[in-house]
Amino acid sequence: MKRILVVFLAMIALSACEGPMGPAGRDGRDGTDGRDGQDGTKWYTASFTVNKSDWKLSGRAGDLNTYFYADKSIPELTDFVFDEGLVVGYIQTGTDVRNGMPFVLHQGEAVDGAEFLWTETYDFDYSPGMLRFYLTYSDFNTQVLPESETFHIVLMWE
Repeated sequence: MKRILVVFLAMIALSACEGPMGPAGRDGRDGTDGRDGQDGTKWYTASFTVNKSDWKLSGRAGDLNTYFYADKSIPELTDFVFDEGLVVGYIQTGTDVRNGMPFVLHQGEAVDGAEFLWTETYDFDYSPGMLRFYLTYSDFNTQVLPESETFHIVLMWE
């Protein structure tokens, strides 16, 4: 008797899961890429190379809380994209290899039997029309100038 009751209640519970159909979604587009002014997600990509000479030091070399930064202009980052869109940044770490930012790289070096360990952190921030890329060394050894780096930015909005 208990089994019949359990089966009966299970049937009622499973049949009660169905409800009225919801509203239809938006019609899709036939093969357009979203950058043509039609409805849907639009996107823009850009690449920036920060040369060794482009990096600026915030603070005095070797002091605590020092870091390097580089500013780049991006007019496509409008007020609308800033307020309503999405900005995604990548650093190029090898040929055809990109990593999302922030990117943290642990480093080590042995000199005369002593180990030196540090972390390099690459990050960015943005405002309308501008990007700022950052490089921070965990040991604040900012006497060592950064190498050139290539960054990639993707802007998305609807």
